[in-house]
Amino acid sequence: MNTTRRDFLKLSGGAAATAGMGATAGCTGVISGGGGGSVTAVIASSMQWTEAELMGYLGFETLKANSDFEVKNELALGGSSQVFQALKSGEVDFYHLYTGGALLTIPPKHEEVPSSPQRVYEIAKKDMQEQHGLSYLQRANFNNTYALAARPQWQQKTGVKNISDFAKHVSSGNTDFTVVLGPEFAQRSDGWPGMTKAYGFESAAGQLNIKKIGADLTYQTMGKGQADVGMVFTTNPQIKKYNLAVLPDDQNFFAPYNPAPLVNGGIVNDNPAIKEPLNAPMKALNDEQRVIDLNAKIAIDGKDVQTVAQNFLKSEGII
Repeated sequence: MNTTRRDFLKLSGGAAATAGMGATAGCTGVISGGGGGSVTAVIASSMQWTEAELMGYLGFETLKANSDFEVKNELALGGSSQVFQALKSGEVDFYHLYTGGALLTIPPKHEEVPSSPQRVYEIAKKDMQEQHGLSYLQRANFNNTYALAARPQWQQKTGVKNISDFAKHVSSGNTDFTVVLGPEFAQRSDGWPGMTKAYGFESAAGQLNIKKIGADLTYQTMGKGQADVGMVFTTNPQIKKYNLAVLPDDQNFFAPYNPAPLVNGGIVNDNPAIKEPLNAPMKALNDEQRVIDLNAKIAIDGKDVQTVAQNFLKSEGII
């Protein structure tokens, strides 16, 4: 009989559960939880936006199908800081953290970020283990970084072609237009404050009309003409839907952002075979267009995020 990818993952998960159970047979796999004691479930979590929830369901469904663990759903828990603290405190057991954010926003908070995605991941992985006791698993090979986008009509009128042009335009006193930002991007060092400083228009940017709204709403706000410039994520299909023009980051300010499962270190130490089921979806997500297409099913076609995750995993033979 041929062994499928799912068969292999199932065996890996079963081995992990058996290791956690010791000699106890016929029970749910017992794993070491974040609070220091034994728990009978792995608690999956995610940040609260479309792609992050998709990553969470990929891990949730793969573990459910390929291990003996009871997997509990705490997805869409909140913002990045809230979910990280929940993981650290043992309230949840894993979520997907993007590498650039790990390096720039979580202590020890590096001020400079390498351009190599692999190097960013390696530094973040070391920090997570040494500073926080957390295991950073396989990174996906697609980059969903921050970007600035503009309405094409505004871009044509102003001649702004990249972020350096945008900085010059604003610094010249052209501040009578609206910029729309997600609340985290508006205050993060790897977002608007850091970008305006890096491009040399921090003071002038203070004169702009800044609106802070949900990150998933910036696209339609620009599309409806209610703002001329705004933050976007590069794998969001709404960029195309609303015909927005992404302004190239010509000074390479924005770091590489590859998602990877961040897991309670005790669980991984006690059950090392848990890594393979969580890594499997990350290995399958190997280019931006594939992720854009998955996001489009959710954000544009209105399909259920859990169903989209399940269908993708089935198509890859993971579940």
